[in-house]
Amino acid sequence: MRTDYVAIDNAFARVDGVLRRGAAADSRTVVVQTHPRWDSYTSAAAWPMADLVAHGFDTFACTNRYTNSAAGVDVSTLWEPLALDLAAAVQAMRERGYERVVLLGTSAGGPLVAFYQAVAEGGNAVFEPERTLSGFRGFDLPLPPADALLLQSATAGPALSFCIRLDGAVVDEADAARDPSLDLFAPANGFDPERGTGRYEPDFLRRYERAQAERMNRLIDSAQARLARIAETGRPFVDDDFVVIPGVRAYPAFVDLGIAHESSAPHELQPGDRHEVIRSSRPVIATAARDNRGRASGATVHTLTSFLSYRAIRTDPERYDPSAVTPERFGVDMRSTNTSTTSSLEQVSVPLLITQGTADIEAYVPAAEMNFNAAASADKRLVFIEHADHRMLGPRTRETHLDVVTGWLGSR
Repeated sequence: MRTDYVAIDNAFARVDGVLRRGAAADSRTVVVQTHPRWDSYTSAAAWPMADLVAHGFDTFACTNRYTNSAAGVDVSTLWEPLALDLAAAVQAMRERGYERVVLLGTSAGGPLVAFYQAVAEGGNAVFEPERTLSGFRGFDLPLPPADALLLQSATAGPALSFCIRLDGAVVDEADAARDPSLDLFAPANGFDPERGTGRYEPDFLRRYERAQAERMNRLIDSAQARLARIAETGRPFVDDDFVVIPGVRAYPAFVDLGIAHESSAPHELQPGDRHEVIRSSRPVIATAARDNRGRASGATVHTLTSFLSYRAIRTDPERYDPSAVTPERFGVDMRSTNTSTTSSLEQVSVPLLITQGTADIEAYVPAAEMNFNAAASADKRLVFIEHADHRMLGPRTRETHLDVVTGWLGSR
């Protein structure tokens, strides 16, 4: 295998990355990977790339404008410009002579490559600035389309993932005051502190999910009002401001394994070429979701514009259902964000492979099923890898996943 550092500077953007090439000098297929938050070519997420080279597929793992950003990824990330960075990489690979460019998106990279391909196929007509919270209107140059998409452990999108993890108990953003009747980690509400597990009644879940949806809408309204004030007065800054959001690791399914635990229909399960209802084998992650005082842990910092572009999605508190497997039943406006995997896949026609581990604690069975159900591609396949985690690791899961991916690529 030959590994080359590649610096790209073209009409779209400046990016760099690692191009891995196998023994075959005439390879015409390259798999391109990027991620909105990770350094794609040095992180553990890059592991499929070297393995793909051994099976005859060149790979290019590239950075983007927020990789190693001094401002911090979540603070500054605007979703839409990431497509320009990916366009720079696709264009460069075409210019190197590759006839087939396949985009690989892992985790939040999944919604990114889906978004990119939707714009590359549909142009600026895919944007609805009057609905989209970012107000983004389009690109000056057409984006070069890829020939196929691989979504590995893909989430339903950064905004939707953020919403389902919001702590519904928070009632005051300024001091993180919380409603005890909605405390995910209170024994009275169904949490067992000795075992670190939860068993939540339907009534509590309905109240909690409604509170999540209402909180998301409050965050959006506040961000928009603050930006309007800045535009009118130039205070406290002339262009933007910061928002600190506490309690961002509070999804009930983290501790209640009865939530989001199986698919609504049979799907392919590997190894073994089985076709059956998929049941989650994910572990409980209570210790990662709560702090030493038993509160929902984690916080995030954004600019107001980055929150609206990257993390915000309009929700309907009356209908919000984070375990739904179709966009219609989810109770959110998928078109209010450009980060929605399902909305993007509805506008994509190229061959699509979605792979998902049953032990994944970041992207659950319903997310993969919803992404698959929404996809417009005539050639689409959803494969669950038994006992694989978010990085497709587990007993022999890496080999199983690689067999699925290389077999799918090879047949096309």
